[in-house]
Amino acid sequence: MLLKNDIFRHEQQRYRVLHTDPDQQIVWAIALDDTNAWPIELPSAIAHALSPADSDVAALVLSPTAAMLTKRNEAYDRLRPLIASVPHIYDAKHRGPLIERRAYDLGCSKRTLYKDLRRFFQGGQTPDALLGRYENCGRRELSNTGNRGRKAMPRLSGYDDPGEVANGYNTYQLTDDDIAIFRKHIEKTGGYLKDPRVTLASAYQRLLEEHYTTIDGNGDKYIRLPGFRPTYRQFTYFLRKCYSLEARLRSRKGDKDFELENAPKIGSVIGDCRGVGHYYEIDATIVDINVVSANDVKNIIGKPTLYLIIDRKSRLIVGFYCGLENASWMGAMQAILSIATDKRAMCERYGVRYNPEDWPADKVFPREFLADRGEMIHANSNNVCDGLAITVTNLPSRMAKWKPIVECGFKLTHESLADVAPSYNPVFNAVKRQGKHFDKDACLTLNEFVRIMLRTVIAHNRKAMPKYPLGLDELTAGTQPIPIHLWNHDVPKSAGNLTRYTEAQVRQALLPREKAVITDKGILFHDCYYTCAEAEARGWFVLARNKSQFEVTVSFDYRLADSILVHSPHNKQGVLEAQLTTRSDRFRGLSFAEVRYFVALQKQMLATNVQSRLQTMYEYHQDVDPVVQRAKERLKRAGTGISRSSRRADVKPARIVARREERAELAELHQPVAPILPIDTAPPLAPQPPSARNAGTLSLVQPGPATPTSTSTTKSPAQRAQDLRKKMLDGCE
Repeated sequence: MLLKNDIFRHEQQRYRVLHTDPDQQIVWAIALDDTNAWPIELPSAIAHALSPADSDVAALVLSPTAAMLTKRNEAYDRLRPLIASVPHIYDAKHRGPLIERRAYDLGCSKRTLYKDLRRFFQGGQTPDALLGRYENCGRRELSNTGNRGRKAMPRLSGYDDPGEVANGYNTYQLTDDDIAIFRKHIEKTGGYLKDPRVTLASAYQRLLEEHYTTIDGNGDKYIRLPGFRPTYRQFTYFLRKCYSLEARLRSRKGDKDFELENAPKIGSVIGDCRGVGHYYEIDATIVDINVVSANDVKNIIGKPTLYLIIDRKSRLIVGFYCGLENASWMGAMQAILSIATDKRAMCERYGVRYNPEDWPADKVFPREFLADRGEMIHANSNNVCDGLAITVTNLPSRMAKWKPIVECGFKLTHESLADVAPSYNPVFNAVKRQGKHFDKDACLTLNEFVRIMLRTVIAHNRKAMPKYPLGLDELTAGTQPIPIHLWNHDVPKSAGNLTRYTEAQVRQALLPREKAVITDKGILFHDCYYTCAEAEARGWFVLARNKSQFEVTVSFDYRLADSILVHSPHNKQGVLEAQLTTRSDRFRGLSFAEVRYFVALQKQMLATNVQSRLQTMYEYHQDVDPVVQRAKERLKRAGTGISRSSRRADVKPARIVARREERAELAELHQPVAPILPIDTAPPLAPQPPSARNAGTLSLVQPGPATPTSTSTTKSPAQRAQDLRKKMLDGCE
């Protein structure tokens, strides 16, 4: 059965029911797809045999504008007496006189009343059926949805460029070709939608230069005059009409930048969080504070790296790391390890009062870590999954809004440090031209800054969050919006998501594992040799020297090469600590990265030394070979007629003679020699008395006046001393 306003199909057309008359057994209906339709009369029997259509075509305007409402009210006031004349208004015999009388009373045309009445009937006989149909206004080519609307009326020149209006130019009317040129120019490579550097003004300028130029009689190109080219307003109107703001921003900036900077913030990250301990967000940042060396406070050692691990549901900081490691797996590993670190020992180390209530999540690990595509995408992060059964989710790049809790945590910690640390350098000052040099006020050492950060973490966990969206159960229980209180309130419900691990378990699970080789010199791992008591007791090194080398699994810390953990093949549950041998003791205190550097440096020097060695031996042979060759030739000349065996017959006497000569030569070389004076300046030696000569002693007499002698030559004191030494040596033989 059909009721008023139902839509049905009859003879391949759609009709809307306007009125049913049970007394006369008739139904008044109007065709919907006919622009000139008027109500027709159908028997009730046909109406009972039909069923309503699945959908209605009446347009529902949810937010009509003021102009649309004005049009509706004016049309409805004109039709009000006609609508009340039911059912005569449906019958053509009575409808004509009624409309003519109403048009006369209003002083309007009958055509206006006919048009409004047809819209009223086809739209569902409601006032909203008479709303202004402004959605059909505008040029059909400017619709980007595929709907073809009406063509617009020519615009007045007053809406164009004022300079064009003043010069009396007519408005340029866009054509289909202009629309195609606009679209192609905007979407081309390097166009407005593809290059964020291109402005609307420059895009319009390029449009005119490429498509709206003319050539004068001299062959020179000129941009067409106003009235013969599109205006800037037409170009920008087309762009904003056919391309939404989101489409323009996404195309110019990219989807990731749009999501980060311009996307709407709908929903909350707590919506998919099942409770405390479900998600831990982890990230790193560089603190805007410079620290100084503990050995010399005058030396600034740079800005430390800060890692934070925050529970998404309660906003509780469960772990952190602050040190000089860069944002890498090393820092992330330390932050994860801090969850299981002994909090009492940590507080005592940095001089902070320990209260167990400040650490409700001590040694408690989550179901899932949320991290970016940085250090937590490292291959060793699989150890977290395998050793601790925790899922590590790496979020897409440039999607900081997917882990907003830890991102805001950095902001809150910086705000806490702003008025505390003397060398805090805010972001606005860092990018400011000729900003203040706050870094010159650095005075905190790294340990002092870690103490401040530890106290900042405790203060954050105790601080109330006024804008936190408390749940109904939390409001009912009177839970304060404080991270510690929220954690303690939700722990009983989330106990199934939480796991507790000791520090030793976490440390062993986080350390990377690789293979090491057992050699006769020790356990070889990354160019370092290690040893341990059990390996020596089991004879690993003896076996490696006399049989064959074999491999074992080791765990190690990248930061220090002093020791490694060896997983014993004899005891699957045992781990042996191996120390550096004396062969590799030079690497003590270094990291494995530094060891690799020095080994590579040594290999580089070895390559240089090989060349130097070859060149040195070449020069050696150049000097030695002629000597050997001369000796061979001398032997050949002197040894004619002598057998090779007879050369060894007189070895001992010849050796004694050669040794006497060697001693004399060496003694002469090592004995200090008196300076030799020139003959013309040396004073003559006075004659010695015979007694002195007979005694065999050498007496030096003070020089006196020169006396003539019969000897033709006079020996100097140096020559006399040399003769005396020779006689003494002959006596020793």
